[in-house]
Amino acid sequence: MAQLPDDITITRATQADLADVVELNRTENDDDRMTTGYLDWWYFNNPFNSFSFFLARYEGKGAGMCTSNDAIFSINGKPWKSGFIQKVLTSNAVRGKGLFGKLYVKTDTDFMERGGDCFLAFPNAVAKPIYLAKYNYSHGIYPDLTLLFTNPAHLLAGSSYEVTTKLDDAFFQTRTFQFDNAMIKDQKFLQWRYLTFQSPHYKYVTLAVKRDRKLVGYAFLKKIKKQGLPVFVLMDVAFHQVADLAHVIKQARIYAAKQLTVGLLYMGNPLIDTATKGVARKVWRNQFDFLVKGKNQGETDELANVTFNFFFGDLDFV
Repeated sequence: MAQLPDDITITRATQADLADVVELNRTENDDDRMTTGYLDWWYFNNPFNSFSFFLARYEGKGAGMCTSNDAIFSINGKPWKSGFIQKVLTSNAVRGKGLFGKLYVKTDTDFMERGGDCFLAFPNAVAKPIYLAKYNYSHGIYPDLTLLFTNPAHLLAGSSYEVTTKLDDAFFQTRTFQFDNAMIKDQKFLQWRYLTFQSPHYKYVTLAVKRDRKLVGYAFLKKIKKQGLPVFVLMDVAFHQVADLAHVIKQARIYAAKQLTVGLLYMGNPLIDTATKGVARKVWRNQFDFLVKGKNQGETDELANVTFNFFFGDLDFV
């Protein structure tokens, strides 16, 4: 890889650099979602406390960045430390100087040095061909998107949920259900992800769902528009017994109906598919580009054949 010009430097970003990162994204991407508060929350206060964040400077200004956040996934029955490459960006002023590659390789190497097992990526149209051609990624199995349409009868239906701003400690003393081929999450993660940071873009609703007045699970939601229509996104769920999943999802659908939305949107998940059998729905395929990479080609091939159970809450842009 070509040597960078001497006037371009790459350093590990700190909280003192966040204003420059925001300005870089505002200038290059017109991205108003990325604020110093968001970056501080998403990286420096993440309970996994394992991430890479590199910033390049050119002529005293932010000229590029690359970030990854780590999580533990249960994949084929084993724990894998998985890195999500989340933001690779270079400014127009330095394009063509090899900075994209330098930033990516630095982030990749940093992740592996802290014990990483694999990369999972949802790249944009620019990054996807580069990942495939230069960095040994392979296509994963793309997750479906499913919209469960609102049932008009739910407008008048009784409910057994409460909107809450705090998770119940006693509920999480018993380990919650772990989906196969999915991120491993606990109370600390869920509290951080949905209840510690609020902004116009990152605003979530947490439903505590009861059955016979007993707390049986949580649904974490976010209101968005899809094709111009209001829907609620199912960001995450937490429950103990598979038998309670259908009830948790039904209560989320009732809430979505009472908020006058057209339905509940979730990423492909066979257990949720089964729990909502008979509900009118629309399924979109190949909505997300999804790439995988292991420590070697054998692991990459294994990952490429895994049907992951992702939730929207696993992603940094929802």
